[in-house]
This record gives sequence, C-alpha cells and structure tokens, in this order.
Amino acid sequence: MFVKGFDQLSKEMFEECGGKAAHLGELTGLKLRVPAGFSVLGHAYCHHLDANNLRQRVNAVAATIDFDDFEGLEEKTRQIRELITSAPMPREIEEEIIENYRSLSGNGDSFVAVRSSVAVRDSSVSSFPGMMDTFHYIKGAASVVEKVKECWASVWSARAAFARHAKGLDHEKAVIAPTIQLMVNSEVAGVLFTVNPITGSKDEIVIESNWGLGETVVCGRCLSDLYIASKKPVVVKVKRIAQKTETYVQAERGGAQWEQVEPEKVSRATLTDQQVEELCRTACLIEEHYGCHQDIEWAYEKGSLYVLQARRARAGGES
Repeated sequence: MFVKGFDQLSKEMFEECGGKAAHLGELTGLKLRVPAGFSVLGHAYCHHLDANNLRQRVNAVAATIDFDDFEGLEEKTRQIRELITSAPMPREIEEEIIENYRSLSGNGDSFVAVRSSVAVRDSSVSSFPGMMDTFHYIKGAASVVEKVKECWASVWSARAAFARHAKGLDHEKAVIAPTIQLMVNSEVAGVLFTVNPITGSKDEIVIESNWGLGETVVCGRCLSDLYIASKKPVVVKVKRIAQKTETYVQAERGGAQWEQVEPEKVSRATLTDQQVEELCRTACLIEEHYGCHQDIEWAYEKGSLYVLQARRARAGGES
C-alpha cells in the first residue's frame, strides 16, 4: 500500500507520512472540519528511486555538493530534482494515486492541493516550513501524478538540503510524503498562534488574516490584519486592520495567481468578531488535545471554518 486516507493516519505516524499528513489525520479524528484527502506514503518515494535506479545517481551528485558554494548548491540540487521528476512513476504507485484521487473527487475532476509532508527518520523533526513545494488548484489525475513527483523532488530544494546539512541530518533519512487534499477556495485565510510570538504570553492567541489563500499571509509579501485575543474568556484585545492591496486566488485556467484586492475590501476587516471567537475556540481545543502551543493554518469558505494544518509552535512563535 502506497496511499492512506487521512482517516487512517494519526500524529504518531509522522515517519510514515510526514508531519503535515500525520497531523491532518489527527485533526480529522478530532471531528474538526478538515478538507478530505490522502497521503502518498514516504516509502513510495523510496520505491520511485529504486524502481528507476536513481538512488546511487542521486547520492553521487549529493556527495559533490559544497554547501559553502551557493551557486553550486543550486545547480547540484537542480540536477537531483530533474532526475526525480524526469523518471516515470512506477505504475503501482500511479494507479493508487489515481484511484484515490477519483474517489476523493466523486469520480470527477475536483480541484485539489498537492502539498509536501516531511519528516526525518529516527528523529523528532517533522517539518521544514516553507522549504518544500505546494501546488494549489490542481485538476485531473495526470496533473496530480506529476505534482506528486515535483513534491518528491522538492525534498532536494537548495533550502531543504542546506537545512538538513546545517542540522547534521542524513539526507537519505529524509521522508517526503505528498498529501492530496480537496481544495478550499477560501475567501479569507491565515495563520494562528496559541502563544503570542512577540511577547511569549501563553494566555494570548495571535491571528493573522488576509483575503484569498493563506499564501497571502505566509509569504511575507503583503500586509495582513492582526488580531490578539485572550484565551479564557475569549476577548479581542487588539484589532489592527491593514491596507490589503494584493491577494492570492484561483487562476482561471487552474493554479493560483496574484491579483489586486477590490477597492472596497482594501481597508475592510477580513474577520468578523464571531469568526475570531470561533477561531480561538477551535485553537484552544487543538492546543488542549496536543498539550502544547500550536501554529495553525486555517481558511473560511462560504462562512465555514476549515483547519488546514497544525503543528507545534516553538518559543517565540517559530515552528
């Protein structure tokens, strides 16, 4: 078996399916509104390498990387990514992906997000935020298969390879397990911390939000609305509404693109007080379940809250 649905996953399985998918499975088990999806398990990537006799070729290139030479690092990791994406996906993996995608789509062609879920075997590392590829609004089985290969290849992004090197982690122990998840066409999305990343206060929740997809918040390209609330009871203490000029939304032919925000929405608050309260209640539930502070990605589509990701928030809000 190369594929498992979120309902078959839990947080303890991060070495099998990466941190993102493991937590999506855990959140699904909590009966939160998590977009349906499945994980292409970590051993599928290993099987792809072995079936195409790539492992020795990848290792040979990796052995020549000088991590003090940025241009050389970029070129060598590009070569490795090309080896991975140009090789044909083993049929047995491809068939499982297509079968599960069609089941997820109700035998149609629904838009999905293809996201990288990572871990390092024999280690507590289960995320490399922002270092692996994510693809939005992907449609059609063939496109999903190609994006899975691109996610596999992104384990060899220059940033990810350098991060492993800096942490003294064995490249061969890297787990890359793409998730395929029904796309949330969000009107508003963002991130939330159950500890104040600025002051370190454990009694405060900090929310950043913007129009469109969450990329608008996490990329650092745009100004976002900021809300700070106490936990129990939930009381909004700070509401800072930004001038939001750009948004990241669905493109007409698939994928996503940057657009100008409609003039009447530039200065408008992205969240209502009721939505802020709902986000805080949901965040507290997740924090209590895990027993540690959380960094949560979320989205609203047609007034419904979706939880897209949760991971441990470190001191200072880093994750």
